Amino acid sequence: MKSIQRKVALAAAMVVVVGSHWIVSATGYTYGAKGGDIPAIQKKLIAAGYNARLNGEYDANTKWAVRLYQRDNGLPVNGVLDATTYKKLMGKTLNEKTVASLGRMSDEKIAAEMAASRKNANAVKTSDSKKAESSKATKKQSSKKDNKTTKELKKVNGKNNQNKGHDSSILLDPIEPDFIFTKTENVPKSVRTILKEAESYSGVPYVFGGTTPSGFDCSGYVRYVFAKSGITLPRSADEQYTVGKTISKHNLQPGDLVFFQTYEQGVSHSGIYVGEGKFISATSSRGVTIANINDGYWGERYIGAKRVI
Repeated sequence: MKSIQRKVALAAAMVVVVGSHWIVSATGYTYGAKGGDIPAIQKKLIAAGYNARLNGEYDANTKWAVRLYQRDNGLPVNGVLDATTYKKLMGKTLNEKTVASLGRMSDEKIAAEMAASRKNANAVKTSDSKKAESSKATKKQSSKKDNKTTKELKKVNGKNNQNKGHDSSILLDPIEPDFIFTKTENVPKSVRTILKEAESYSGVPYVFGGTTPSGFDCSGYVRYVFAKSGITLPRSADEQYTVGKTISKHNLQPGDLVFFQTYEQGVSHSGIYVGEGKFISATSSRGVTIANINDGYWGERYIGAKRVI
């Protein structure tokens, strides 16, 4: 009886709901947590040369410092200070009771970090766009010079300089608007099976940390659906982004994984592309649902796509 009670207590400790969309998991320190050993963790990270701030909050800075620490020490890179990472960093065993009793960062702090990460992402996007425009301008100028030289040579040789039916501008890389998607090709049976499985969970509620049809978070949902077809994916969205072949937005096909930056810097949401510019995912507001990849919310948060089939 005591053994059963202990198991129930541990299970309850592993999922502590805080607010409407956040939980603190007893399996480790996660983004949004506050208190406990976090100041000591931050001191260890700082002493080891990582850019963490000593504020007692598991903020975006701390998460990325942990990710770098994990990378440098050959650990799974997910930004979660789980039992293995904790033992490596702190030299002692993770105390689950301490983790289960953690507080939560303020909504204002989380909102501010989200806003800052979006601003940084937009700045990078703008910078990349300017570089691309500059590159295209350089190519265009080069193309004009080449075309002029060719015409001059033709004049010297007494040939017709009107190269009919040929427009040098078509040699330039076309500018493809985001809303133009490659037409969906014949969908293989294996992909149709995955899409059918994915859509069968429409309406399942969102549960942070959820990995079953009783409640999913985004990456838990994607992982569960693909596992049904024998395809094993990493647990977290940012880890899922590290596998498969990178696919441009224009060339998306049903079954591709799509990724977004939502509540924190970097990849923090994943879904499954279903075709015609739409994808299905587990959202905190509507549960498992289909959305347009270019709508106001998702369009500005899109990061990239991977093909794993």
